[in-house]
Amino acid sequence: MSLIYLAEITAYDPAGPGVVTLRYATGAGYSGPGAPGYYEPRIIRPAQLRRTAFGSGTTSGAVETGYGELVLANIDGGLDGLIDLGLDGRSIRILQGDDAAAYGSFQVLFAGTMEQPRFTLAEVAILIRDRLFELDRPLQPTKFAGTNVLPDGLEGTDDIKGQPKPVALGLVENVAPPMVNTARLILQLAAGSIAGATLYDNGVALTAGAAYADIADMQANAPAAGAARLLATAGGSYARLGSSPAGQVTADITQVASAADRTVAQLLLGLATGPGGIDPADVVSADVTALDSAAPAVCGYWAGGEASVRQAMEAVAASAGVWFGFDRLGRLRMTQLAAPAGTPAATFTRLDSSRVATATIIDILEIERETSGDAGRGMPAYRVTVEYRRNHTVQTDGLGGVVDAARREFLRAEYRSATATDATVQIVHLLAPELAFRGLLANPADAQAEADRLLALYKVRRDLLRLRARLGDALAATLDLGAVVEVRLPRLGYGGGKLFRILGIETDAERGLVDFNLWG
Repeated sequence: MSLIYLAEITAYDPAGPGVVTLRYATGAGYSGPGAPGYYEPRIIRPAQLRRTAFGSGTTSGAVETGYGELVLANIDGGLDGLIDLGLDGRSIRILQGDDAAAYGSFQVLFAGTMEQPRFTLAEVAILIRDRLFELDRPLQPTKFAGTNVLPDGLEGTDDIKGQPKPVALGLVENVAPPMVNTARLILQLAAGSIAGATLYDNGVALTAGAAYADIADMQANAPAAGAARLLATAGGSYARLGSSPAGQVTADITQVASAADRTVAQLLLGLATGPGGIDPADVVSADVTALDSAAPAVCGYWAGGEASVRQAMEAVAASAGVWFGFDRLGRLRMTQLAAPAGTPAATFTRLDSSRVATATIIDILEIERETSGDAGRGMPAYRVTVEYRRNHTVQTDGLGGVVDAARREFLRAEYRSATATDATVQIVHLLAPELAFRGLLANPADAQAEADRLLALYKVRRDLLRLRARLGDALAATLDLGAVVEVRLPRLGYGGGKLFRILGIETDAERGLVDFNLWG
């Protein structure tokens, strides 16, 4: 028996029958018990795959798309027909197992998407990426048509034509909604439904009139002077003003009534599975429940211009130190970065002739302690600052005379700050840094709790390791991003074992190796 790799490629054949599955293998091919078809012996290089929870060597910030390349032999021209098939954006799976074993025993090494193949006279190379690429779609594909025939219409004129309609999620404050009908003083607050909103003119709250029944009611009936009336529908939410504004019009918008539906987890879920998004069945629901428990704070996101779903998710996730991404099975995961704890999924150690590798005891081929890419290069921090409660429209002058001191203070800055400090860290580490995080939390108590949590996480020594091991079924089946493992060595203070969290995986299937980025 020997280790082989299988590739299952979904393609579209425009000449018929439409969607087809292409199957290839390393070695002499595969058609073992339970196999869904014959796997042609075409794979030269079964892909080098790299995925990270954050940027390489970091524990916060943007998520990186995993990538790799599958290379197939084509010296006989047998794969020339792939040039006419549609592979881009479609699914691919890489599996590994023993060539004499049943198909059901093979482990999924990676599930993701592809780009169109690259051809030479000898090879076909397919660039593969994890499903994070699917989140690079526009957050709001619907644009203003600019087709108003004033005084009618809700699509604006040339002034906003082609701009994306606004998106309001959770709770957002002092946003500047676009005027979609200048004759009737109608603004669009969101492309979808909202639970409520307060309108301001130069910082002064406008009187809230009765809600409109429908678009016809809003078009026909103006509010009283100095007032605003709302219309909230699934097709869009609007506010009509009763008189020409004195200056900048802004709004505080609550998308959904329940605070439990305005959490980081719920916003991430809604963004990922929204129109044109991933299937909700591809989200690990237990992660959503756990994240709601770990980070129940209210947050919000506003987009008044171009943005991608991924950009919005990254901004929301940063509010609570959350990582999101797709696992090896192609399922969306989300979790708050926390210190490694609990029972490790595996122990990495140096094995000798008296001990052999098992499913949970894994031999270390190479190990290196690396410098963190975080601010302060991973040195223990003595202070953490969390920016929160974003004011989307900074206003420092021209405010109405009745605006009180507290609101003036709020309007003059884009963010508020919560700080946690432990000066004792500086006794040991004279160059201990101060770390700053920017998020979208709405309440000061929640921001302070997050600052306290982050200080506890970063004020102690954290090691970043790059560790290499052989790629076997145990590693493919059990170890994925976020998993907790143990490193046990007689060096570097790991003699009694130290727990780490997996933040990066780079698989070299051709050489049968896997590199882990470990943090703990």
